[in-house]
Amino acid sequence: MKTKISKTPFLTFAIIILIVLITGCQNTFALKESQLSNIKNFVFFYGRGEVEKLEKYDLIVIQDYTLTKDEVNYLKSKGKKVVVYVTIGESDTPPTADLQNCVLGKNVNWNSWYMDARCEKWQNLVINKMKNLLIDKNYDGFFLDTVDTAVLFPQTKDGMVSLIKKIRDTFPKAILIQNRGFPLLEYTGDYIDAVLWEDFASGYNFQSGKYEKNSINDLYVRQQIELAKRKGYIILTLNYAEEDDVELINYVKEVCQKYNLLYSITDLYISKVYDLSAQIKERTYTTDNVNQLIIIGRNDKDFLYGDGWKEIENIWGTKARKCEGWGAGVVLTFKEKKDSIFYVTFYDGGIEEMALKITTFNGLNWPMIASLPVGDSEVFKTFEVKVKKEELYDNDPNTPGIQQKFGFQGAKVAFIGYPQKPELLFGKVEFTKKKDRVYFKVGNVGLMDAKNIKVVVKDENGNIIGEFNLERLDKNGDQEFTLKFSQSTPKKLTFIIDPENKIEEITKDNNILEVQVK
Repeated sequence: MKTKISKTPFLTFAIIILIVLITGCQNTFALKESQLSNIKNFVFFYGRGEVEKLEKYDLIVIQDYTLTKDEVNYLKSKGKKVVVYVTIGESDTPPTADLQNCVLGKNVNWNSWYMDARCEKWQNLVINKMKNLLIDKNYDGFFLDTVDTAVLFPQTKDGMVSLIKKIRDTFPKAILIQNRGFPLLEYTGDYIDAVLWEDFASGYNFQSGKYEKNSINDLYVRQQIELAKRKGYIILTLNYAEEDDVELINYVKEVCQKYNLLYSITDLYISKVYDLSAQIKERTYTTDNVNQLIIIGRNDKDFLYGDGWKEIENIWGTKARKCEGWGAGVVLTFKEKKDSIFYVTFYDGGIEEMALKITTFNGLNWPMIASLPVGDSEVFKTFEVKVKKEELYDNDPNTPGIQQKFGFQGAKVAFIGYPQKPELLFGKVEFTKKKDRVYFKVGNVGLMDAKNIKVVVKDENGNIIGEFNLERLDKNGDQEFTLKFSQSTPKKLTFIIDPENKIEEITKDNNILEVQVK
């Protein structure tokens, strides 16, 4: 009896200690090991093919259309992990009638719909799609995108956690990579093998139209690293940069190496596989590969009609009509396939927080090559656009020349050309309610500063009723002027920039504006 009594407390104590170790050590040691803990590199690629480039990586994340079933099997035979993209927080296609109650709102930036992860119909749709992907191509796992919907709509957090748990329960052996959704990781970290930290060290700024460095919060990064260790998943970082941007790519490498994080670098549309092991070579762009003066608006058939424009637009006497085939655009013909520069001038008219998107058509889709900032300054502006030779595609291989369709959204495009000169154009004209004065803007469209500018205003009889002088106007700058009428309100106003034609550098197109006063 004594022996038995003496063993019981010891056994009980041992069990208690074991329970404490199992439950309490979650704060220090992970209870699971990520299936990706041994990978040395990874790549994201949403283009097509490129199998030879992809097989250099341990982990390959793709769209379902990227590779054929044979190509997926080939990469897997080489010991590579092939993971396919799945959106679980947004729908890329308009939701069907039975899913309307699952819709949270519209993502206008990507033309998609935020979906409520609490909705059982949406969960079932996602799970069934993933099952079909495995049946079709036998992928190793899934990249779970748009988890951040549950961050944007916090009331759906539990639903998103439940969905990711259901995915893990349904596919116990699948590799699961969560895209961002950091506030959920305390709960979803038990079910995933990795989290993708997109835009970690660099990203694309849609307003500036440039790839830029991202600021790093050291404390937050280290907290995320500790959480990943505790939960047993790894952190992957996806960064964006131009392929020839030596400074930005080296910055990304340095930041990621500092925290010992795996990194991948690609373009905005994840359409290229960069060779980061080779020395980066800076490109030389030419300005003589395309006609640098394309006037749009000289007659009705040449101007642009954009999405959301309900009526024919009239911008200072130039009319617009609908360009059939795409939202709004102009066709540029390049002389040969080489790295090139062209210039876009547009009227920046009352559109806030949008960008002028410039795309090329590659026979399949419309990858964006540039995004120009659009605001509400209501003046003309000019920007330089670089296009790489591999972004130029022949619509008809049997026809010489490279025919390019550049699609424009979010702004009214005026013309392309003469960036080497100051180009002064008029902006918005406003009258006070009593019509005793007029406000108007003059903008410098050129990429050079303009100096010694003179503007005169004439009435319907040709009499000068106002005269203004400006010493300097910076590139893409504008200046507002006010003219108060000394007598009655004129029926017609004519504004003229540089009336004596003294400024040789200024192009003379569009330097006269006629306004009927109603």
